[in-house]
Amino acid sequence: MNKLILLSIIFTLTFCSSLNAKSTFEGQKIYLKECRTCHLGSGIFLNTHTYKEWEKVLDDDGVILSNIHLSKSEKNIRSKDGILKSSHSYFKSVLYNKQYKELKNFIISSAQKNEKSFEINKKIASN
Repeated sequence: MNKLILLSIIFTLTFCSSLNAKSTFEGQKIYLKECRTCHLGSGIFLNTHTYKEWEKVLDDDGVILSNIHLSKSEKNIRSKDGILKSSHSYFKSVLYNKQYKELKNFIISSAQKNEKSFEINKKIASN
């Protein structure tokens, strides 16, 4: 009986972590398609704040992030595939609301990984 319970717990944890990885990957695809045009590489962009700071900016419903973009002058930039993109139209769109959770998950998990790598490199350098 205990083996069955343990197996169930392991399965649940594995399943949930794979869903989180899928959500992070989806968020990365969204970033590359919608954000990279203005913000360039995600490595550069994500290092602008700690993950705790990102958590504050990325509130539950995406209002703070969208207000940051909408309070600035609108940018119309041609994407890699030649499509003219408007920062304001994206943040006012239903698409942004649909994609927000995956985008948030990508940004926060990437910022956490960056901080962990930074801490490890710092420890190695100090030895």
